[in-house]
Parts: sequence; C-alpha cells; structure tokens
Amino acid sequence: MEKTIRDFIRHRVWALSGAAVGGWLLLPLSAAIYKGHPPPVAAIIGVVLFGSAIVFLQFSVKCPKCSRRLGQTIAMPVAFSGKKSAPNFCPYCAVNLDDPMPGAPTPTENVTTPDKLVWK
Repeated sequence: MEKTIRDFIRHRVWALSGAAVGGWLLLPLSAAIYKGHPPPVAAIIGVVLFGSAIVFLQFSVKCPKCSRRLGQTIAMPVAFSGKKSAPNFCPYCAVNLDDPMPGAPTPTENVTTPDKLVWK
C-alpha cells in the first residue's frame, strides 16, 4: 500500500502531539511522586519537551510538494478528524492529500523472475 500525503501528515502530527502530551503530563506526575514539589529537573524536562514539541509541530509539518508549513492551517484537522470532515487538499498548492508521497517508490507490478538462474 502506498503512503499518502495524508498518512505522512497524520503520522507526524500524532507523534509530535504524543511528545507534547508526555511533557505536559510529566509535571503533575512528578509532583505526585515527589509529594507536591516536583524536582526542578523533571519540571524543566517537562516544559522543554512540551514547548519543543509544539514549536516543532508548527514548523516541521510541511506539504511535501510545495514545502509550505501546514501546522497552522490544516495539520490538526487532517490528523484528528474523520475522512469526511478533514481537508482534502493543500491550501497553498492544491495537491490532493490522498495522492502518493512525492519521491516514494511505487509498487512494482508484474515482476517476473527467470525459471532457472545461471551462475557463471
């Protein structure tokens, strides 16, 4: 099965959103473990992880065809909504999000192999 542009965007947004939620949850979990006073290292790691995931989400989710940032426009609706309500095209270059990724290898069809291999 070919990887589509929609799959690429969805995978990247879900991964970065997971990192952001993990950083956000690190603060209350570390506070609960350390009796209300989270250690400064855990708090700093949580804030840095959350902030960097959000910033990276804004700048790294790009259209593979036109390289424009989609984090501010359609990345979240593409990743977190159903197929019917999500956008179907890039707002900048109008490429269909269900098209295969540019530069991805296409599946080979009718590959034939010889019956006998002759080694010389």
